[in-house]
Amino acid sequence: MTAAHATRRVLVLDGDLPPALTIARSLRRMGVTVDIASHETKPIAGYSRAVDEKYRYPSPLENEEEFINWVGARLTDARFDLIIPVTERTVTPLLKHRQRIRDERLAMAGSDALAVVLDKARTGELAAQLNIPLPASRLVTSIDEATAAGEELGYPVVIKPVSSVAGRGAGNVQLSVSYALNARELESRVRDALRYGDALLQERFEGDGVGIELIADHGRIVYAFQHLRLHEVPLTGGGSSLRASVAVEPALLDAASRLMTALDWHGVAMVEFKRNAATGEFRLMEINGRFWGSLPLAVHAGADFPAMLYELMVEGRVAPRPAYRNGIKVRNLSRDVFWHELVLRKDAPAGLVAIPSGRQVVSDLALVFRPEHRFDVQSWRDPLPGLIDMGRIAASYYHRLAGIFKERRERAKAHAQWQGGAVAKALADANNILFLCYGNINRSAVAERYASTVLKNGPHVTSAGFHHESGRPADPIMTEVAAARGVDMLYWSSRSLDADMVAHADAIFVMELQHRDRVLDAFPEARNKVFLLGMGRDASEIADPYGLPRADYERSLNQVLRGVDEVAAMIGSRH
Repeated sequence: MTAAHATRRVLVLDGDLPPALTIARSLRRMGVTVDIASHETKPIAGYSRAVDEKYRYPSPLENEEEFINWVGARLTDARFDLIIPVTERTVTPLLKHRQRIRDERLAMAGSDALAVVLDKARTGELAAQLNIPLPASRLVTSIDEATAAGEELGYPVVIKPVSSVAGRGAGNVQLSVSYALNARELESRVRDALRYGDALLQERFEGDGVGIELIADHGRIVYAFQHLRLHEVPLTGGGSSLRASVAVEPALLDAASRLMTALDWHGVAMVEFKRNAATGEFRLMEINGRFWGSLPLAVHAGADFPAMLYELMVEGRVAPRPAYRNGIKVRNLSRDVFWHELVLRKDAPAGLVAIPSGRQVVSDLALVFRPEHRFDVQSWRDPLPGLIDMGRIAASYYHRLAGIFKERRERAKAHAQWQGGAVAKALADANNILFLCYGNINRSAVAERYASTVLKNGPHVTSAGFHHESGRPADPIMTEVAAARGVDMLYWSSRSLDADMVAHADAIFVMELQHRDRVLDAFPEARNKVFLLGMGRDASEIADPYGLPRADYERSLNQVLRGVDEVAAMIGSRH
């Protein structure tokens, strides 16, 4: 960029997320006019008094080509000194099509450097060359490679997509990190990940999530900040909902500095580590080559990275700044409410993470009353975004609770169909029974095989699934579990549901409420013959065990067998 423009106007993308709001507030304080844009109709930053104009662009995930054309047109608008993409969902397509647009006013690092940090495998290769500690990792391209890597790395194993945004048809999809506690889970989750490219498997390194946030001028870090994650969503590790500013650790800064130098990085970045407080060991997790989710913390603590980025990109240099304040704690309210829900539900795999104690939860809540506590969105000086955010949180929980109560009512109705005689009536003259689940390789498959033995002289029994692919064998784990109960699942071949199956069935037994709703959406005429299996004894659905521990398969099998026994008893009573 050249020296100061007269317009002093910036366009911030991804305006539906808190970091965009933080950028707008920061730049407004330094006298820059800020416009925001988003693919959403009512982005949170659009409610800020710091924002002058709002724009809506095509979704970069669903309409990449239209999004690039939209940004390209804005880059030819002489009003803007700078256009700032905030997340990888905008950075990734802009990098992919960078040669098509005039990028001199686009606040992104160099293409070669970005290509490395957006690819976790290439990031790991660079770190290894620089002798920066990494978790033991294996890049896999097939299920067989993943299985071997899982045995080598040990469980639990971390599964990372090589890129956080991957192509899917004409658009893109945003991917996330997952975990596998055993070989079965690994196969299931890697199979899904490989649909979008290679997957990176890593050992799980125990430690706190910390980040070195920085701005670099052609590879030289000119300002650095460090944060510590206090709450992560999900509990197994992820983006922070509560974090604190801490002193920069020389070893972490040195690692970040060597990476930035090697990349000749120009702009902002966050280098993420896991650090074991007891041993002092650390491992590099990834590099975020754009603004990060905990940006509000840095700005509240005095590390005003949006202002520094404007100076670097527009004015050519970053002015000297005082040190930031340690001990500032900032909370993303919506994410932290969800964090508390996860803690209350103990929503984390056993042995993978320690659930915070009640004392810790209360202590963290009490931080709200301390002067060093701030929020990502809520602000007395700019109140409307915070009020909108709280309203959205309340609406979200209202709809979720309403959904829960609706499900309970629907399960009660399903139970009443068994108790009130509706199921018995449907079975009274039934000649064809259809069992239905999602994939037809576990629950409905077992139901058909078992029913075929207990209803030898009864109605014809078949089964199917919603999965588009037919001819799949039964799940190997279910095959073993069912064999132990005398149900033979060998030589199974799955079927996909079609209209003829629904039409010929006199009674259809599904495993979950969503299965019933899906059938009735497509075939409303089947309303009086679709029932939930197993609801005669208790009003509980039969969950899909696919990819879960063996105990879940056994639980599912037991529910299916009891449900079929109830069907058999009703059919037996008609004779």
